[in-house]
Amino acid sequence: MAGYVRYIDKTREYYLSQGYDKPYQWAHYADVPFTPLSKPLSQCRVTLVSTSEISIRGAEHVETETAGGIVGGTYAIPSDLPASQLYSPSHSYDQYATTLEDVDAFFPTTRLHEAVVAGRIAGLTARFHGVFNAYSQRRTRERDAPEVLARCREDGADVAVLVPVCPVCHQTISLVARHLEANGIPTVVFAAARDIVEHVGLARVVHTDFPLGSPCGEPQNVEQQRAILELGFKLLESAFVPRTTIQTPYQWSKGEDWKGLVFTPEQPWKSGEVEADWQKKKEQYRKLKAEGKV
Repeated sequence: MAGYVRYIDKTREYYLSQGYDKPYQWAHYADVPFTPLSKPLSQCRVTLVSTSEISIRGAEHVETETAGGIVGGTYAIPSDLPASQLYSPSHSYDQYATTLEDVDAFFPTTRLHEAVVAGRIAGLTARFHGVFNAYSQRRTRERDAPEVLARCREDGADVAVLVPVCPVCHQTISLVARHLEANGIPTVVFAAARDIVEHVGLARVVHTDFPLGSPCGEPQNVEQQRAILELGFKLLESAFVPRTTIQTPYQWSKGEDWKGLVFTPEQPWKSGEVEADWQKKKEQYRKLKAEGKV
């Protein structure tokens, strides 16, 4: 079986091929904050934090005021909405290997509600939280992560489940998770890009070697999704030191060929209108950075 995809290397090669001569400097920390559970998980109220651009059907899609989310931002949605009322408009996932049609493959709301009914967790916060990825690590650290922490405290969250989608999303979620851990809220991150989250440095990681967009299980595979969430619960209960990563035992049902095609000319990360929109946002980001706003 091929090893897991090294997205840091893949993205570096991709951006060099696109004419960027300076590789992106991913966040990296030697010290990792760690908060153990203070009570049994069955007595904990859980919140969900995601970079999936999760949106409500029939409502205007949420975006930040500038650069369409490329400089971060946070928002909240009611946690009691069924998955059938939610969707993601994101294009930042492996569109060749998977889909975002099953929300629970990347935003495990149904599985979390099932855990409440089963008594595995005490309950869920009234709100779940969305965070837009940001190339500016400072903006995530100084603005978005503190905002998520404040909302978690308002909602009485005892534990946070965090799920990223795209490569930079993995960094954004990692910075938020670190801030929550440093301020007394235990976290578990369900990740597909293992190298990125481990490079940043996290307390607990559940890595499933699946394409970007399906870190919580294959679309429509309910039993697998339940099992992956349970592995995260067990990690919350058992981890006693930071940088604890567990690898789930699952293999992508359609084979491993997708790994060799990530960020290649045969299967480009973005193309057509999506590429044009991304380039526009990058230009906006460069302008904001030159003005000292990010």
